[in-house]
Amino acid sequence: VTDEGEIKVIRTKKNEYHARAVIIACGATHRHLGIPGEEELGGMGVSYCATCDAAFFQEGTVAVVGGGNVAVEDAILLSRTCKKVYLVHRRDELRAEKILQDSLFGCHNVELEGEDKVTALKVRNVKTDEEKEISVDGVFIAVGIVPGSGKFKDLVKMDESGYIIAGEDGVTSTPGIFAAGDIRTKNLRQVVTAVADGANAVASVQRYLME
Repeated sequence: VTDEGEIKVIRTKKNEYHARAVIIACGATHRHLGIPGEEELGGMGVSYCATCDAAFFQEGTVAVVGGGNVAVEDAILLSRTCKKVYLVHRRDELRAEKILQDSLFGCHNVELEGEDKVTALKVRNVKTDEEKEISVDGVFIAVGIVPGSGKFKDLVKMDESGYIIAGEDGVTSTPGIFAAGDIRTKNLRQVVTAVADGANAVASVQRYLME
């Protein structure tokens, strides 16, 4: 996508499109661990959203993998309904704000086990090199989200994490370019907020074209 003033040009492998306005809605993806069992057991005990899936594990034992604010917040959220929550992190201290640091584990090299669902985690203590297995019903992976904004880095302003800077109206730093959904700066990334963003962005485009 290039900005040529009043007209924006979108070039694909097959065609070239000209438009007066563009809405970027390429979303964001959860960063994966890349460990054995992660892809095979997705949706069968492996989750990337505690807010979405916590209800499936009431009174169960779960593990949260990660050490940032989101991971610790997920652990706290899950602790309200789960029997036990393990927090697994690759360093010997969390990156989360101190106020959120209720748990501390120095573990790494996680492996998921199970056939039809998650049954256990294998973890290795990075200080002692001791390996052990933790029986769990679910694993929540919270190691970051990657916005799909790479192709637009020279088109609009972004924050340090690569999210397009735009408010609820979807307006970006470039006139005629709008952003909607998980790709923009926001506090909550869920389907319901992405749908709202789409409606807001379309309304903003209509105002932009009329003006």
